[in-house]
Amino acid sequence: MFSFFFGPSKAPQCVPTDHVVPVGFFDDTIIFRTFVLYTVFVFDDVLDAQKLHSSLERVVARPGWNKLGARLRRNDHGELEHHIPAAFSQDRPAIGFDHQDLSDLAVEDHPTASHIPRPPRNGRPAIVVDPDDLSELVYGPDVPRRLDDYLYADRPQLGLRVVSFKNSTIIVLHWIHLAFDATAKRSLLDAWTLMLQGKEDEIPEPLAPDNYVLENIGKKPTKPHALAHRRVSMPGLVSWALRNAYPLFIRPKEHRMVCVPAAYLAKLREKALAELNAQAAAAGQKEEPFLSEGDVLLAWVTRLAMANISKDSERIIAVQQAYQWRRVLKDLIPANTPFLGNCVGFLVTLMPAKDLLRKPLSFLASHIRRSIEEQGSREQIEAYASFIRLDPKNRAPPFFGESSMQLLMFSNWQKANMYGTDLSAAAVKPRDTTLMPSYVQSMQGPYNFTDGIIIVGKDAEGNYWLSAYRVKGLWEMMETEMARDKI
Repeated sequence: MFSFFFGPSKAPQCVPTDHVVPVGFFDDTIIFRTFVLYTVFVFDDVLDAQKLHSSLERVVARPGWNKLGARLRRNDHGELEHHIPAAFSQDRPAIGFDHQDLSDLAVEDHPTASHIPRPPRNGRPAIVVDPDDLSELVYGPDVPRRLDDYLYADRPQLGLRVVSFKNSTIIVLHWIHLAFDATAKRSLLDAWTLMLQGKEDEIPEPLAPDNYVLENIGKKPTKPHALAHRRVSMPGLVSWALRNAYPLFIRPKEHRMVCVPAAYLAKLREKALAELNAQAAAAGQKEEPFLSEGDVLLAWVTRLAMANISKDSERIIAVQQAYQWRRVLKDLIPANTPFLGNCVGFLVTLMPAKDLLRKPLSFLASHIRRSIEEQGSREQIEAYASFIRLDPKNRAPPFFGESSMQLLMFSNWQKANMYGTDLSAAAVKPRDTTLMPSYVQSMQGPYNFTDGIIIVGKDAEGNYWLSAYRVKGLWEMMETEMARDKI
C-alpha cells in the first residue's frame, strides 16, 4: 500500500545487453542527483511535433549521444550507473516524449499560456511573471519529478514535451541534473538543430560515455584555494544550516521572473566602468578596467536581493556563481568535442553587507570580476575539486565565508545561449528566416531551492531574463528598490 506514496520498491530488471557506465564523480553529487530540471522554450510559430521528436531521437541514437538515453540504476553497492541500451526501440525509446495538441486555440486565448510574458516597453527592469503560473504546460502526465522516477522506471534521462497551439509552440526539455549541465545542453541543442536542417554529418561526436575525463581532477592539487582560509568548518556549516532551516524549508516562497532591458543594463555597465576608470586614473594605473555584462548584472541583482538587510550590517554576504570548467580543462576536453556531463564548480565573492549596499555598484562588480580572475585557473579548480573529494558521500560544494553569512547563488546560462536556438527547420509552414524562442524559462524539482538565481540568458533584443525562488515578501522589497533605482 505504501508504494502509492513512495513509488515501487524495486527497479526494473537490468538488461544484459546494456552498456553500463558509472555515473561520474562530479555528476553524482547531492545537488545533481536530487534535482530534475525543465527548460521551457516558447516559439512564435507552429512547429511539427513529430519532426521535433524524431530528430531528437536520431541525435540521441548516435554514438556518444546515446548516453542521454541511458537508464539510471543503482548497483549492488548502491552506486549510480548509466545503463545504455545497445539499441533503442519502441519499447525502450531514446528519449521520453509527450505531445499536448491544443492547436484549436491561440496561445493568447489559453488561460495558462496567456501568462507568457513579453519584455517591458518602458525601458525599466520589471518582475514579469510567476514562472509557476505555467506549470500546467510544463508538467505532462508522465514527466519525471525526482530521482526515484528514473530509478524505478525504464526511463531515459532526457525527455521532450511539446505543446502545440494555433500560432505558437511550447517545447520543454527535461532531465535529471546528473546527466548534464547547461553547456552540454547547448551542445545538444546545436546537434538537434543540425539534425533538423539535414546536416547530420556536421554533428560532432561527444566524448565516449565511459571516457570520464574528470576522473583525476582534485586528487593532487598543487596550490591552496584562494579562499581556503575562509572555508566554513563542519560545526560552522551545521550552525549555518540551523540558522537557515526556517527560510530554506519552512517559510513560504515565491517564484518570479525578472526582465532587465538591454539599454538599462548597458547604462549600468557604462556607469560602473566610468567609476572604475576614474579610480584607476587617480591611482595612476594604465591598465583599463574591465567588467562583463554578467559582472554588472550579478552585482545589481545582489544589491536588490539584500534590500531587507541594514545598510550598516557587518554580516558577510557570499555571492556564489557557477563557473564553467571546460574552457580551462583544454588538455582534457578537445576543442569542438561535447562533454555530456557536469563540468562546473563555484566561485565565491565575500563582502560585508555595508560595503555591498553603501558603496557604488562598481565596487561589488569589480570584486566579482576579481573572484573570476583569482579562482578561475586550473590550479584553483584542482584545489576546489579537492574539497569536494573530502566528502565522498554527498560531494557537496565547499562553503566559504562564515556560519552567519547570507548566501546568494547564481547560475548564468548566457554563454550557453538558450535564446540562440533556431528551430525554423521544424516549422509546419516552410520559412526562410530563423526562428528563435521569444521566451525561455527554467524550473526545477522536487524542491524549491531558496535564493538560487538562474540567469536564463539574453534574448534577441539584448534583454536579460532571470528567475529565482525567494522567501515570501522579498520579491516585493526588490520590486520597490527597482522602482527607486536611478541611473
